[in-house]
Amino acid sequence: MQVSKEQTGEATATIEIKITKTDYEPEVNKSLKEYQRKASIPGFRPGKVPFGLVKKMYGDALLADSVNKFVSNSLNDYIIENKIKIIGYPLPDIDRTGSIDFDTKDEFSFFFNIALSPEFDINLEDISLTYPKVKASAEEIQNTIDKLLKDYPNTVYPDSLKAGDEIELRFVEADQDKNEIENGFSGKARFNVDEITDQNIKDTFLSSVLGAEFVVNLNEAFGGDNEKVITLLNLNNEQHELASSNFNVVIDEIVSTELAEFNEEFFKKIFPSDEINSEEDFRNRIGAEIEKQLEQQSDYFVYSLALKKVIEETPVNLPEEFMKRWIVDNSEGKLSAEEIESNYPDYEKSLRFQLIEEKLIGKYPELKVEEQEVRRFVLNYFFGTMPPDMEIDEDMENRLASTVDSILKNKKEEQRIISELRERKMIKLIKEKVSLTEQEMTPEEFKKLVSENKDLEIIEHDHE
Repeated sequence: MQVSKEQTGEATATIEIKITKTDYEPEVNKSLKEYQRKASIPGFRPGKVPFGLVKKMYGDALLADSVNKFVSNSLNDYIIENKIKIIGYPLPDIDRTGSIDFDTKDEFSFFFNIALSPEFDINLEDISLTYPKVKASAEEIQNTIDKLLKDYPNTVYPDSLKAGDEIELRFVEADQDKNEIENGFSGKARFNVDEITDQNIKDTFLSSVLGAEFVVNLNEAFGGDNEKVITLLNLNNEQHELASSNFNVVIDEIVSTELAEFNEEFFKKIFPSDEINSEEDFRNRIGAEIEKQLEQQSDYFVYSLALKKVIEETPVNLPEEFMKRWIVDNSEGKLSAEEIESNYPDYEKSLRFQLIEEKLIGKYPELKVEEQEVRRFVLNYFFGTMPPDMEIDEDMENRLASTVDSILKNKKEEQRIISELRERKMIKLIKEKVSLTEQEMTPEEFKKLVSENKDLEIIEHDHE
């Protein structure tokens, strides 16, 4: 066997594998003997089929299969042993290989075209960018406080009812004459008065006070919504007809909310672990929280900006014709040559990104995503962040591991998680390595900056 490489372009080459009968014949005979041992042919006992008959029946198929395996293994070994870095995988050159006739020839040459991975380097330390240090405005801080005052109201228990209040009723089944039935169905129900759809009945409730007693048909109150009444009264299958009954009700409790007071009690409710004693301290704390979120946006913006700069300025030479053919072949019939032709710039951009990402991962080991990190991500996502001192028995550990395994069986989901974890690592790395000059700006100025760079995008692995 002889293997050689011929450079056919700046980034392409052809590998020729020349084999003779002596290279593949031992493997073919071995396969035939294995078939002879297992073959079951009428008229012959198992394992006693004549070798010549097995060769006649299966020889051509086994010959082709053995040669393909031999050539494939030889090609892979040559690439690995000679440390040839390629993009994608080798594509057979059918025209140069021509037809293979094992009956008339003993020597064959197989040709494979390869795309050579370009040599380039990336130094994140050489990149200089402006880092938007976005400061929370007084208006944004006040808007956040106003929202928190609404979202965390005080709960009060008034004597009179108003729209939006929640009530708890004590009810007893009543007859058609609206008289309470002795030993009739009874219980307690809780709902918001705004859920009542019949306006007259709603007005009756709104004009009532704590302890008020009257008869009501809840089915009518909720617009004939039987299922709602069944759920509200907790009726079992045999009691469903009670949903349309009259009930004598007593308002046992009224629960209302009112805008929280802007005081230390409210500060403690929002930040229970902090010691905040003044309005100024609270506003500063709110501002810090807003700026923490804005910092994440700035981090992602700078990451996108740096990545765009790297992709645009890194000389990654891709052999266009080879890559088009490889993408079609790799799509397994899902994409046509015409589709690739019209969208090739997008595919090329994605391929360039993949090569750059691989280079960065090789240069900065901290970007590598370990299996344990992926498993921990799944655990935290589906079960919440577990305290480090939490005791987990063997049974629970096995259940958790089984759940994680079942999720990661979905390779697309696993790849999505790996991509997300790597992106986080990339953002952190770029913030650490790139030379950043902070520039203070308002949220409005930052929005304008982002709008001016709206063409920024992170390339996904859509064309792998």
